[in-house]
Amino acid sequence: MKCTLCEKSIDNYNPGLHNFIIDEKHTANICSECVDKFLKWQGKKYSILFPTKAMKKRFKQE
Repeated sequence: MKCTLCEKSIDNYNPGLHNFIIDEKHTANICSECVDKFLKWQGKKYSILFPTKAMKKRFKQE
């Protein structure tokens, strides 16, 4: 199985962890590296929207 985003092979593919269901018609297989990158990106966006001390510290924003 290959990652939809980076096209690398997904080692130890597990549908519960790697299959991202967007809606009834759209799904994506995402590797663990891309999941981590997405979560980091999402966390940075949340730290801007909800500027708590913990989020700022985690993503080193002032």
